[in-house]
Amino acid sequence: MDNNFARFKAFYKTASLWSGTLLGLEQFGLSNFNFDHLEDKESLDLPVIPQGTLLGKRAEYFFRFCVEQSNNYDLVLSNVQVFKGKITIGELDYIIRHKRTNATIHVELVYKFYIYNPTITSDKKTKILQELNKYQGPNGRDNLVRKLEHLKNQQLPLLYAPETNKLLKGYHIDVTQIKQKVCFLAHVFIPHQFWSHKFEYINKSSIVGYYYRYQAFAKAETTHSYFLPEKYAWKMLPQELPTSYTFNEILELTKESLQRGFAPLIWMQLLESKTFESFFVVK
Repeated sequence: MDNNFARFKAFYKTASLWSGTLLGLEQFGLSNFNFDHLEDKESLDLPVIPQGTLLGKRAEYFFRFCVEQSNNYDLVLSNVQVFKGKITIGELDYIIRHKRTNATIHVELVYKFYIYNPTITSDKKTKILQELNKYQGPNGRDNLVRKLEHLKNQQLPLLYAPETNKLLKGYHIDVTQIKQKVCFLAHVFIPHQFWSHKFEYINKSSIVGYYYRYQAFAKAETTHSYFLPEKYAWKMLPQELPTSYTFNEILELTKESLQRGFAPLIWMQLLESKTFESFFVVK
């Protein structure tokens, strides 16, 4: 398998955060795409992504590439901006069509990194919202429940706005015949002691690592090798990078990163087995 195909496969193997429907949002997993015809392909030209492109935007390039490379879906439209006069009122991520059934689907893509914080309490009324509220971004500025509510109340309803209806008619697309789904991909990191915990509502396959509080990490010195991937590489499988760090070096870099307000993702390569562990260090 060439390197490009390996990178592509690393993306399309990303787990959906849940299966089926969650809070009325139906999942469209990357497993819906059929890539069997690519397995023996010697080379694959990945999308050209401008340097400095944010992680979420990189995922958009790859999702579009998934549609285009699949043998069971066609891309109808992508990143369609909807205007009211001269003001942008929103954007539709993707409209795709199944080649055999002709079923048309509006897909909103979400690509997130979450830590599961069991200590978070909330005034949410239902058990499911209280549990989902425990998933937050590593820097504490993002929250799963807020994102789900934004999808339900803002992003998906845009399809039925008069301006969208008029726009899609120009492409001979009947809004009433479109089904809506979300492709909600996530990498979840949990506390060490929760490895045997039964997580409700989410796919266990989306759990890819753990996280330390800084004070706990400072006491977890090892002789292993540490690597600090750039954010664009967070979605990749842990691997050796050109620069490795000792524990004391990575601890200092972690401290500096947290002082700037950014929780770093760290890849640790075990000394004897050469296998990797992936974890965040948070405040």
